[in-house]
Amino acid sequence: MTTIVLSSPSAFVASLPYLVGFDPRESLVLVWLREGAIVLTQRADMPRTVGPAWLALLWQHPAARSSDAIIVAAVSSKSDIASSVHAVIAYARTHGLRVCDAILVHGDEWSSLLCDEASCSCLSGQIVPQEVRTAVAAEFAYRGVAPVASREVLGSEVGATPDGGICRALTKRGIVRPTTSRAIEAWRDRAITEAARWLGVSRSPRETSLAKVIAGVQDVRVRDVILWELVQADEGSLRTALAHWQLATRVSPDSFLASVAVVTAIAAWLLGDGARAAVTLRRCLEADPMHPLAHLIDLALSSGLPPSAWREGTAQVSRAECRYGPQRLAGGREAAL
Repeated sequence: MTTIVLSSPSAFVASLPYLVGFDPRESLVLVWLREGAIVLTQRADMPRTVGPAWLALLWQHPAARSSDAIIVAAVSSKSDIASSVHAVIAYARTHGLRVCDAILVHGDEWSSLLCDEASCSCLSGQIVPQEVRTAVAAEFAYRGVAPVASREVLGSEVGATPDGGICRALTKRGIVRPTTSRAIEAWRDRAITEAARWLGVSRSPRETSLAKVIAGVQDVRVRDVILWELVQADEGSLRTALAHWQLATRVSPDSFLASVAVVTAIAAWLLGDGARAAVTLRRCLEADPMHPLAHLIDLALSSGLPPSAWREGTAQVSRAECRYGPQRLAGGREAAL
């Protein structure tokens, strides 16, 4: 994965929409660091007052325990937020964290609360130079990362877009789940093969392809193999597949939605895109409030667990176990694909 270098406060401010996933407004952004590397970017709505309970809630995730430093940014149109940021700084220091910087962003201007040089221009409003914005945009574009304007726009990427053709396709023979065990195995393999194609083809999948995968992912054996293969994919292929899964989420009928959305959310999470993962999980849980895998991923996101935790867990399971479960063939051999 390409390394993004935040070489100055201006570069950091220009990077905020990319780190968060959208342009943050009235937000507190905490960037947790360990040995100079970003562990987690955390965004919260700016509260009216910063109290101990609210601060404790921000610290309830593994990044707080594994980080050794933090950058604080407050993005607000209000002029009286400095005291709130100072409260965050004090809380961080009492928990043994080095505060690298604390930046206030008002519109197009930023200033630093921690600059201790009276002659430094960081103490007053600074404009991010256009050449810095261009350089930051180019770095993130190289990684395939582009922010959206707001959380609402982010949500529209997986918002419901009813498609009558998909509904009709989901009832056709060969797409609807068969009833005999031999036919089910062949049906599962077709759905898995179709989903695997999404990793390598940038053009949007056709109606039949969408229907095969939407129907197939309702089956846990299909879903788990797809998730296993997403973990094995390189970043470019995974980013391509995410766009297709977002499309599948938009066009899925309500009765199919939860299983599609949870895979989409995990694909976003694997790319380190917590914002997209969160909005997609919200759609999943609206469709099925009791979905067990969605609750597991939601807990991981809210706890600040990195996607490497999912990758490490998946590494303990073979593709064959995902496809057939823990059962073994006669003679004690594991089922092989």
